[in-house]
Amino acid sequence: MRALVHAAGGGNPEEIIRRKSKALVHAAKRMGWSGPPYNPLELASFRGIRSQESTGLFSAEAQLTPMEGRQLLLEFNPDRSFGRRNFSISHEIVHTFFDDCYDMVHRRRANPRTFDPQNEVEHLCQVGAAEILMPEEDFAADIANLPFSMRSVPELARRYGASREAAARRMLAVSGRTAALVFFSRRLKPREIRDDQGNAEPKMRILYVVPSVDFNVFLPPHKSVPNHSCVGVVNEADEVASARESWDISGFGAWQIEAMALRIPGDAGPNTPSAVALILPNT
Repeated sequence: MRALVHAAGGGNPEEIIRRKSKALVHAAKRMGWSGPPYNPLELASFRGIRSQESTGLFSAEAQLTPMEGRQLLLEFNPDRSFGRRNFSISHEIVHTFFDDCYDMVHRRRANPRTFDPQNEVEHLCQVGAAEILMPEEDFAADIANLPFSMRSVPELARRYGASREAAARRMLAVSGRTAALVFFSRRLKPREIRDDQGNAEPKMRILYVVPSVDFNVFLPPHKSVPNHSCVGVVNEADEVASARESWDISGFGAWQIEAMALRIPGDAGPNTPSAVALILPNT
């Protein structure tokens, strides 16, 4: 990390990664890289990285392995969905911005909320992967012609070969709107699991929140939404429901909620989001 900042002459690491990712995208476009969708394997080839499919990656989505002669091998799991695979490959490409990519194996793990001691580096690679897979110039032009809505997310995901989660996060980041994305799964709260309360009923609970920089209400993890919320109504993948709702959270007013199913219930574990809600506060 310090080497990255030192080589850049100082500055914020996240902004450095954004600049490096954007510069790589612009250079690749000059070499004929085209899209959307943009193929990250082609970008890896431009970087001189050899890539191959591999099912022997244990829990990893993808991994970057240093080889002799300062060469790199990028292996990726072909059994993952198209969007997840693309994002994982892009994530590994960003690892090449760090000098230690030639010293150790880096893995993109299946659980995006599981961090190793290099969690800041992993976060930066997530930031850079979004810049690579969904270049800001192209993405901004597309969302300018679409409503700022969860209903636009499936189209954006298809257009950029990205997951719905990644497309929703990119839409929020590029739009400049005051809003938050809240990811949910139907599960018990931690105390109910610890106390082995067999009669407890799983509810739609917050897994994690992605707010805009000016969204100033804290939405606590594990908090459940009201039973009547539109978040619990969506059941089919890409189904969207909307309503004006008030949740039992300090500072949460009567806000517009748009909820979209990400996966069919039962198709994911309790730590994988099955729905996402776009929260639009009064402005």
